Amino acid sequence: MEHILNNLIDEYQKEIVKTTQRLIAHPSLYEEGSKGAPFGAPIEAALEEVLKVAQELGFDTKNHEGYAGTVRWGQGGKQIGILTHIDVVPPGDGWSYPPFEGTIDNGRLYGRGSLDDKGPMVAALFAMKVVKESGLPVKNHVCHIIGTDEESGFMRGLKYYLKKEEAPWGGFSPDGEFPVIHAEKGILRFDVSETWKEPGEASGMILKEVRGGTKVNVVPGYAYAMVDGTSGAGVILHKARESYAKKDKISITELMSCPEQKRGWKIEAKGQGGHSSQPWNGENAIQILLEFLRLLPLYEDGKSRFAGKIEELFGDGYRGERLGVACEDKLSGILTLSLGMLEVGEGSGKATVEIRYPIHASKEVVLKTLKVACAQQNVELDIYQDKKHIYMPVKAPLIQTLLHVYQETTKRAEGPVVIGGGTYCRAAENFAAYGPVFPGQRELAHEPDEYISVEDLILSAKIYAQALYTLLNIS
Repeated sequence: MEHILNNLIDEYQKEIVKTTQRLIAHPSLYEEGSKGAPFGAPIEAALEEVLKVAQELGFDTKNHEGYAGTVRWGQGGKQIGILTHIDVVPPGDGWSYPPFEGTIDNGRLYGRGSLDDKGPMVAALFAMKVVKESGLPVKNHVCHIIGTDEESGFMRGLKYYLKKEEAPWGGFSPDGEFPVIHAEKGILRFDVSETWKEPGEASGMILKEVRGGTKVNVVPGYAYAMVDGTSGAGVILHKARESYAKKDKISITELMSCPEQKRGWKIEAKGQGGHSSQPWNGENAIQILLEFLRLLPLYEDGKSRFAGKIEELFGDGYRGERLGVACEDKLSGILTLSLGMLEVGEGSGKATVEIRYPIHASKEVVLKTLKVACAQQNVELDIYQDKKHIYMPVKAPLIQTLLHVYQETTKRAEGPVVIGGGTYCRAAENFAAYGPVFPGQRELAHEPDEYISVEDLILSAKIYAQALYTLLNIS
């Protein structure tokens, strides 16, 4: 371990924190794109900002047509890569701090992207800076690739870059967990939909609309439904709520009144947002809402039938037991399912779902089971994303190198891990996800009040500096 690198990181602690706050202040959310900004103006502005940061740190930078940015240093030997991303998921509800300000409270740096992935990105940039400033000899060069479309799962920015430019020899992505990730589960993302003709007349308690969720890889923390009915429906609604086991998660508000004695109510479900790779850390508001709706004497039409079908298929938690796909292996743990988004309205409905399956599970069996279950419910199934698992043996040289650096720097002894998350390492050869979440810590990415502690941010920067220096000297 080179102590000079750790000492230099300590000297830059305040600057590392301020730079992370500077990037958090850019709400880099996906929008429809245009030439030069393929994923929208907010992401392009954030990309330009981080490239400006890198220039101020003394590096050569380039914006690759808005698809990616690169920060380079050194020449000769192997090209060592660092893979990060500037885009973030929507903040959602339930924040105690402004999501795009970078508030520091009790040693924690709060904000969307603080953990995923702007804080680690800044830590990696300063790791580059201190290796450069240290004067320590290196024989390879580094290319830090900043992507723009990671959170969609499509990784279009990075893939565009790799089609046009030389791929790095290998390296790390500071967008996962320590000590080092040697495998990631397979991921299937899909839509389940149905269309129908609305009845000419309806009576009783009528479901008008259901909405919930922001992105497929975020456990939805909020969902709502709209129902109409006569004045007596309000009594039924409140009685159903009182009988519901999770009544504290449900609120009912009367919205309107008219001469025909018709009424409208908004039913809101409150859960807990989180990252869909660890759905046990969240509480799915859509599932809560659908379970409650089944207690109501809803008029049977396309909307109520579709809501019931989605609840039947995906409403029982995060293991997929009712669907019939529940499984697990010793290496990577359980299959997880997350009902990420739901829209039910006039004439149509669509649910967006993801399944993250274990390394040794058969994707073909999971797919066949899913197709049969959807066919039985007479709903359409559209698999729009199929991401094969990745696996690198624990004894692989890259894994062992990164593990040794982690253990030496932290004086901890944990070994390599497997995650359900999907990182940029799926798009490039010989890369491993590497921090910033430490063993025993809760994964806070995609949750309200996402944060990274200042202490962990600085320790991560030290690990990245030591790892980069080591990789810059491999033969």
